[in-house]
Amino acid sequence: MRVLVALVVLAALLPSTGSAAAKRGFAFGRAGGNIMPFTVSISNDGVVHTTGAVTVRRQKLTLLQIAALNRVAATNGFSAMPAATNCPGTLPDVAATFVRVGARKVQVHGACVAAYQRVWTALAHAVKLGP
Repeated sequence: MRVLVALVVLAALLPSTGSAAAKRGFAFGRAGGNIMPFTVSISNDGVVHTTGAVTVRRQKLTLLQIAALNRVAATNGFSAMPAATNCPGTLPDVAATFVRVGARKVQVHGACVAAYQRVWTALAHAVKLGP
C-alpha cells in the first residue's frame, strides 16, 4: 500500500506534456558566492548526473527512492515555496542553493527555510553527496 501511495505522489508531481516534460526528475546544487558551483541531477529513471565541484557516491536511485524523494517534496510543501528566498543576515558572498522538482525550481540564499532544508537534505542523502 505504501508503494502505491508513493507512486501516486510521484505521478502527480511529474509534468505530463509539452515543454515542461523536458524538466522531470530532480536537480539540486549551489551557485554564486565565493565557492565553486555544482549541480546534481536525478532523472526519472534514477540515473544521477553531476556537473561542477561535487562528488556523489550513488550513481543510480531505485524507483522507491525516487518516490520517497517526491513524498518528501510533497509533505514539505515544495510546490508552494517561493521561487527565491534571501534569508536575513546572509552575507552576499555565501552561495545560494537550489532545488528543482519537476519543472519547479526554488532557490534559497541562507538557511532560514526549514522545509526547503529538509528537501535538500533528502536529495543529498539519496545520492550520498560527498564533502
